[in-house]
Amino acid sequence: MKAPFISPVLLEKYLLDQCNDQEKEEVEAWYAAIKGDADHLEKLSETEKSSIRESTFESIKGELNILDESPARPFPWRWISGIAASVAIAAGLYFNYPIRKEQPVSIIEEIQQKKKSDIVQFVNTESRIVTHMLPDSSSIIMHPEASVTYPARFDADRRIVTFSGEGFFDITKDKTRPFLIQSGEMVIKVLGTSFNVKAASAQKVFQVDVLTGSVEVTAPGTKKKPQQLVLKPKQQAIFEIESKRLTARQITIQPRKEIYEPVTVVFEEAPLNKVIEQLEKRFNVNIRLSNPATATCSVTANFESQPFTVILEMLCTTLEANYTISGNTILLNGTPCE
Repeated sequence: MKAPFISPVLLEKYLLDQCNDQEKEEVEAWYAAIKGDADHLEKLSETEKSSIRESTFESIKGELNILDESPARPFPWRWISGIAASVAIAAGLYFNYPIRKEQPVSIIEEIQQKKKSDIVQFVNTESRIVTHMLPDSSSIIMHPEASVTYPARFDADRRIVTFSGEGFFDITKDKTRPFLIQSGEMVIKVLGTSFNVKAASAQKVFQVDVLTGSVEVTAPGTKKKPQQLVLKPKQQAIFEIESKRLTARQITIQPRKEIYEPVTVVFEEAPLNKVIEQLEKRFNVNIRLSNPATATCSVTANFESQPFTVILEMLCTTLEANYTISGNTILLNGTPCE
């Protein structure tokens, strides 16, 4: 008779209360099955029992990659002690059962392990900002060259994606399924919120700016000690790639807003050059016209609590124009109005 195998990754999920119902049943069935063989310990002395439990407990801690000095959330150690004792029983009964070591995988690796047909990868190859929708109706306003990879269908217990570049995330609330984003070594965890991520692979610094809700940012530190920050609205996380330094700071109020921040602005038969002047005062952008003759085109519009990306798209629709973006510079391409 062989002892049932239980994945350390699954044990860790159970201890963090991240298992779905099926996974919980699997862990509890395993624990009950091993616990039923407790008679074996009666043959051992108290010293032997203590030694076995201590060594097994340390083994499980190692399997689960638990660091005593880590500031991560506390584990129910009494429950783990019960598991350790049960595993010690199994070790005594099935001493030649092969021990399989599993290291927790990253989100990148977890997605890569899925079938190619079950993975979606989207890259914004255009020279304008594009909105990409995810399976749960969350959206990402992606800058040129930004890319996102995710399962075609999110799991029942969580939503995972990898992201590179710059993008504004608006995450659909779902308390039963945390949303996790991995950019390089940085991981962002949210339940439902909106925030901007700057994490181009060529950059030396990754940045997360929270607009609404809250996010948890985790990154590796020196000596493999994890760092973790919780950000609230108007707060920013900076992760320095080379030094592994993760810091948080308050976003200072600027005279001009970032393009993802909403504003209310009204134009009543205003010439396009005056519209551009107002938008440049409101947002951290520079707008140029490919054809100066379009400057006299008249614009009437009421934008209520809208970010620059939406205003720009609606403006282009009204003028039958298009645009390209490079950094904070927008080139508006249109024909003169009659």
